[in-house]
Amino acid sequence: MKSLIIYSHPWSGSFNHFVLEKTVRQLKDAGDEVDIIDLHKDQFVPNYTAADLKLFSKGQYADPLADSYSQRLKQADKLVLIFPIWWFGLPAMLKGFFDKVLLKGQAYDEIDHQLKGLLHIKEALILTTGNASKEMLKQLGDPIGTTLATGILGVVGIQNVHWIHGKTIHLAESRQEYLSEIDNYLSKKSNE
Repeated sequence: MKSLIIYSHPWSGSFNHFVLEKTVRQLKDAGDEVDIIDLHKDQFVPNYTAADLKLFSKGQYADPLADSYSQRLKQADKLVLIFPIWWFGLPAMLKGFFDKVLLKGQAYDEIDHQLKGLLHIKEALILTTGNASKEMLKQLGDPIGTTLATGILGVVGIQNVHWIHGKTIHLAESRQEYLSEIDNYLSKKSNE
């Protein structure tokens, strides 16, 4: 299995970075080949430029990193997204990744007014942290379950999506509960 991790957090001392390192180890221990896209380390520019938009309708990339990311997505069997919830949604860097990389003709197509995903990723795991519970996020429009999992990932062809959220991660008990949930999920998946 080839797992692609997309990581969006600017600080290497963060709890999210700890989750990244732990997840990489677990995937490798399960026999996966792991590829990591670290958006901040790569200095990815998330906003569109005039050059990007000039090629957008052609499904082409002006940004070589976006092109590289697209190719790596096409080679993945499994996708893992690791990021914090900021203002009840995705960090700007990750939103820009989706905007600039998931282009029509690359990640999806439109046939007879129907969207068809072009990625052959079998499953996705979303790992988020924040100070709001899943229930609160759902009350606020469910930006992860609806917009990201069903909307964005569903449109590009990823139907099997699981979301694990660490709420109130400033508390040791919450962090441990979150890490245990990730462990249990990845252990179960490696035994399937």
